Amino acid sequence: MTAAGGADLHVHTTHSDGVCSPSEVVNAAAGVGLSAVAITDHDTTSALAVARPEAARLGVELVPGVELTCGLEGREVHLLGYFFREDDPGLAAAMAGLREGRDARMQAMAEELGRRGLSLDVAALRALFPRAVLGRRHAAEYLARTRQVPSVRDAFASHLGDGQPASIPKPRLDVLEAIRLVRSAGGVAGLAHPPYNLRLETLRGLAEGGLAAIEAAGPGITKRLGRRFRDWADLLGLVPTAGSDFHVPDRPGRWVGAVTTPLPDLERLRAASPSPGG
Repeated sequence: MTAAGGADLHVHTTHSDGVCSPSEVVNAAAGVGLSAVAITDHDTTSALAVARPEAARLGVELVPGVELTCGLEGREVHLLGYFFREDDPGLAAAMAGLREGRDARMQAMAEELGRRGLSLDVAALRALFPRAVLGRRHAAEYLARTRQVPSVRDAFASHLGDGQPASIPKPRLDVLEAIRLVRSAGGVAGLAHPPYNLRLETLRGLAEGGLAAIEAAGPGITKRLGRRFRDWADLLGLVPTAGSDFHVPDRPGRWVGAVTTPLPDLERLRAASPSPGG
């Protein structure tokens, strides 16, 4: 699923927690011969307007996308939205609420780091990453750049990683509400990097709630899991999608176009878009 000519449906830019600009991402997609790329930044669509002129110039289809932070059965999951109206007020308001919650979360992380003898200046962090939806990677980068920790890896290992005191949960939408919002905006919703222990009945409930797709190939999805998710997609009438989950160029197997969705499945996804307001 890495051949040129497909669609990478899971890519991040500097507008969330990626290190490449929207234009750089589109150029990378064109460079490996992709037909389409979806920018799916976390809880924001601001990169789409920036990327669109470059995509048009290079002849790469830019699929409108977003990755929404959601809750399901007490844990965090991510929902991918595609082909929605970018000016939809309901979806825009929900994303704005998530971003406001992330700002409050960053302040809480700064306070916890302060109790641990570290300084995270949120205003300076915002100046350092002016377009980004701030998250733990940005905080770790700040600590490393200000030489308070040896590296980003050390920042996560000692302070910001899962289970560490300065790891504060992100704000979340209920996943069924997020699906409804994407559909109301004329888009289609897919489950990103599904948990390895996802149950078929849970997925069935999401499909009944309007889920249209499930990511069946990508980083962290083993071949065995991918087969299971594709089988479940066939059973439930979902579209199996794939993407690189690109963030930085130096992660093996996660560069733009490393994992792609075949174009027939992209067309199935496009056809799954509901009528406006559906």
